[in-house]
Amino acid sequence: MKSNTLAILLTLLLSLGLKAQNVQYEITYDNPDFRPFWNLNLSYFDVDVPVLNLDAINFNAGIWGNVEPVEGIGIDYRYRRSYLTMAQIGYKSPPSFSNFELGGYFRFAGYTKVKATPVILDIEWDADGNDFNDERVFAMKSISIQAKNRRDYLLRAGYYHLSSPITVDDVTDDNGTDIFADGLGKASINGLYAGLSMRTIRNVFIKTDNFGEQFTSMGRLLYLDAIFAGTSISDPYENPTLPFNEEAAKDAIGSLPIGFRIGLSTFQVEKKDRTGKKFGMSTNYEAGYRPYIGWYISGGLGITLVKWNK
Repeated sequence: MKSNTLAILLTLLLSLGLKAQNVQYEITYDNPDFRPFWNLNLSYFDVDVPVLNLDAINFNAGIWGNVEPVEGIGIDYRYRRSYLTMAQIGYKSPPSFSNFELGGYFRFAGYTKVKATPVILDIEWDADGNDFNDERVFAMKSISIQAKNRRDYLLRAGYYHLSSPITVDDVTDDNGTDIFADGLGKASINGLYAGLSMRTIRNVFIKTDNFGEQFTSMGRLLYLDAIFAGTSISDPYENPTLPFNEEAAKDAIGSLPIGFRIGLSTFQVEKKDRTGKKFGMSTNYEAGYRPYIGWYISGGLGITLVKWNK
C-alpha cells in the first residue's frame, strides 16, 4: 500500500514537472536598466502597531516614493497620517499619529545579472471546484525563466519626524505622584535617519502559447536605518495647577533615546503602454524600535500612481 501511494505521488510530481516544462514562451522585452525618475505610491490601508502600547495602534493613509533627477542620486519621501487610532475609543480628542520623512540616497554599487525570475501565468479562483472548510480557494500557475535582474546598493539619510499618542498608565515621579493627568501622553520625535538599502528591479515580458502575454514588472526596496532623534514628551490633558515635568516623564518611561528599523517596500515600474495597467499594487512593511516609544511593527497596501522612468 505504501509503495503504491509513493508511486502515485511520484507520478503526479513528474506529470506536474512535465506540464511546467511544456509551457512554450518567448521573451519579448527584458529591461530593468532604467532610471526611476519619479515613483509615487498611495497607501490607503496602513496599520502601525506599537508593541505594549495599545492606545497608539493606528490606521493611516499617506504617500511615499522617490525622485531620481540624476542617475544614482535621488530623493526619498514619505508622509502618513492616521484616520483612526485606538485612543479615540477611550479618550476625547486624543493626539493623532503622523509620520514625515524626507531624505536622499546615493548609489555606490550595483549590477545587472541574468537569474531565475518567476512570472505568474494564471490565477484561478476555486480551481477545479476545490473547497477548504466551505471557503473558496485559488490556484496560481507560474513559470521560472532566465531574465535580467538589476540590483542597486544605496547609502541613504534624511530628516525623520513622528508624532504619536503613547500609553502612560501608572507613570509616577520619584515621590510617587502621577506625572500625567490621564493615562495618555504624546511623543514627538524629530531627528535624522541613516542607513543602507538594496533596490531590486525586474521588468520582463513574455509571450506564451497557452497563456498569452504575461510579465513581471516591479521594484523592491529593502532598507536598514538607524534613527538619531530627540523626543519630546507632553501631556495632552495637562492639569494647569500641576505643571508637567517632561524629564521626570522620560525617566519614568525608561526607553532608549535612539532607534532603528528594517523595512521592505514593493512598487510597480513599467508604464501603462506596455502593461495595459495605469496603476498597480504597492506594499510597505517595517519593524523596529522608536526612541521613547519602543518596539513596533507596521505594514500596509497601496497603489503605484506614477511610474515615470528614463
